[in-house]
Amino acid sequence: MGLVLTAVYRVLTALLIWPAGAVLSRYPNFRGTILNRLGLVLPDIPAHLPLIWIHASSVGEVRAVTGLVKALRREKPHVIICLSAMTATGRQVASSIPELDLVFPFPFDAPWIMRRYLSALSPRLLIIVETEIWPNMILESRGRGIPAVIVNARMTERSFRRYAMFSPLAEEILHDVHILAISENDGSRFTRLGAGDVHAVGNLKLDSIQDVDPARRQEVRAGLGAGQRPVFIAGSIREGEEGMVFSALARVASSVPGLFSILAPRHPEQIPLLKDLADRGAYRWCLKSEVKSDADLVIVNTMGELFDLYGASDTAFVGGSLVDLGGQNILEPLAWGVPTIHGPHMDNFAWALDVVAGCTVPVGSAEELADAVIETLTQPRRYRDMAQEARRLLEKHKGVTERCLTVLSEYLP
Repeated sequence: MGLVLTAVYRVLTALLIWPAGAVLSRYPNFRGTILNRLGLVLPDIPAHLPLIWIHASSVGEVRAVTGLVKALRREKPHVIICLSAMTATGRQVASSIPELDLVFPFPFDAPWIMRRYLSALSPRLLIIVETEIWPNMILESRGRGIPAVIVNARMTERSFRRYAMFSPLAEEILHDVHILAISENDGSRFTRLGAGDVHAVGNLKLDSIQDVDPARRQEVRAGLGAGQRPVFIAGSIREGEEGMVFSALARVASSVPGLFSILAPRHPEQIPLLKDLADRGAYRWCLKSEVKSDADLVIVNTMGELFDLYGASDTAFVGGSLVDLGGQNILEPLAWGVPTIHGPHMDNFAWALDVVAGCTVPVGSAEELADAVIETLTQPRRYRDMAQEARRLLEKHKGVTERCLTVLSEYLP
């Protein structure tokens, strides 16, 4: 059955890739890259040099693998390291990594396109990040004797159920792929799908957490005009959470004198709604790009500052978790020792919850969020001790990059 499903997939991708390319060319992530993705324009690679091909879908995966890229460069200074990404933002972030020799759009997963890319690149090793399981990429690599390793491999229960619907195909693809999973649970799901070589080594994101600078905390607070006021941040707010956050904020503001709030949406498209809700609530608000000295609430409209903003806060809510979207990264506020609140929907970060072993504050509604913010701000010592314990646990679990390198050393050119 696995061979039959594989053959069907290969035929369908070969037939549908042309109309799919025409449709996708209208979307921002694909605009201007269709010829590359169809294999009609190929990367220009120096001949006769060993090469590693890394594929990371988007920004999160690129950032997760950055430390491993740097480590590979130290271990193999004369190897070409290239990275493909599906999204434009992923390629933009990857282009800022000096250890990468080449960044290019991920080609469409059709057999003949993958053959063209593999012929052009001649990789000695294929490294796939997280859950980017593209059958033709893996099958064509196997046919050329190129080992495939999935690093930071994660598999939520929801994803497992989807893949299990095509378990013969999954087993055919994964049976000789080397899996470096973020946790025992994720590794177990890959094993149940038919992967034969699975190691649970931890999450690379643990090693990618930035070092904290206490002086930076004061600089950011001063730049915001927060001074010594109690600061609450809601970071990575997702669609559907905006109203809940403002509902909680109204209760907190009435209970915590001098409250200063920071709202950081996950996507810029949410900013108009946040502005409207702030106006309706009669808040004195400003944008992060235009800080005002009399503001009580800052709406973040800048990029790349969330980590420092978490550090400037006294308590943090991490979004994507009050709605069923899998959660966002709780490790950034915890790295600062900031008490961290999240909702019940944390499927994508269940591994992080395991690492910090209950040192967070879970809530299930806007009302519970308000209560948690009030409590963490009015009982700071208790919750700071909890957050410091989480930070200690994060430090204890670092070293994932070296564990990955130990396994990869068997396949490195």
